[in-house]
Amino acid sequence: MRQDETPTIKFGRDICGNYESATAREWLVTNSIGGYASGTISGVLTRRYHGLLVAALKPPLDRKLLLTKLDETVDSGGEPFDLFANRWVNAVDPHGYQHIENLYLDGTIPVWNFAFADALLEKRIWMGQGENTTYVRYTLNRGAQPVNLTVKALVNYRDHHGETQYGDPMKTELVEHGVKVLARDGAVPFYLPGDKAQAELRNEWYLDFSLAVEQYRGFRGFEDHFFAAEFHVTLQPGETVTIIASTEQNVNLDSGLALRKQKDHESMVLAQVNGRFEKSPASIRQLVLLVCQT
Repeated sequence: MRQDETPTIKFGRDICGNYESATAREWLVTNSIGGYASGTISGVLTRRYHGLLVAALKPPLDRKLLLTKLDETVDSGGEPFDLFANRWVNAVDPHGYQHIENLYLDGTIPVWNFAFADALLEKRIWMGQGENTTYVRYTLNRGAQPVNLTVKALVNYRDHHGETQYGDPMKTELVEHGVKVLARDGAVPFYLPGDKAQAELRNEWYLDFSLAVEQYRGFRGFEDHFFAAEFHVTLQPGETVTIIASTEQNVNLDSGLALRKQKDHESMVLAQVNGRFEKSPASIRQLVLLVCQT
């Protein structure tokens, strides 16, 4: 998105702050080799295909759900605010979507703005092209004081068509910059590094996520996910932190560089379509990017 443009796809509080409308609208980002990340505006899981890293382990095949979701809580001046939402067997709790000021697409990148106290926290998600790597970047764009951000990492290791019931704990260990996860012997390990957050192992199952769309489709529609680790960081106004999920042990931690690469990729896509869309109205270029992504 050019600096002088307003987003062509943008939803405000009327959509984002309402459970039904925020959960019915979905987003998708891809990595060009069969992997993807997808979810709902509200953050509630409704499909077995929702997750922050669905890696193509044998591109473009063998798609495995690795990182299911990141659940964020911020503390501002001693007051906690949950920014996430989950649907359980009998209830939705918490209701973090009520803090979403807006969501818009920056090219192919979904961007949330969460408002709480006097602060505004931006969250954006994208994937490295040609890599089984997802970046989730948080920026404190507004605030009179620093905030403490806690992020829970819920993981899995299953075919993206499946559903998981809890079992043995996954093997986790602290490594440089974050956490290594090995679901079982013989599985492909994956990594959850942060560029400045401190990781703490948790190792417990969260049970009975209720997947409404799967239930509508006639499936059981209940799933368990493994709470592998928790990340902690204090953000000053204007400061950024990134949590990464990747099958690469030595993934690039420079999210600024990774974001520039993604924007360069989007520019290349527009230029390759016979050069006809690079100078077109924003709505046309947005449509081209979304069509090429899927």
